[in-house]
Amino acid sequence: MNRRRQILNHQQQRIHQHAKNSSAPAFFKLLADPELLQRVEPVMPKHRQRLFTPTETLSM
Repeated sequence: MNRRRQILNHQQQRIHQHAKNSSAPAFFKLLADPELLQRVEPVMPKHRQRLFTPTETLSM
């Protein structure tokens, strides 16, 4: 297996374990940590503001 894939799998397993072993508020606090947000926000894609929800769009 590719080394990069191994690292990704390991990171995903760690996140899954954190989610499984903590309460919802504790896990949300972990995800909303300013240090994590500083690293994630710059690489997140820009999303448009929706005028209609997906359900409204489907019904049109």
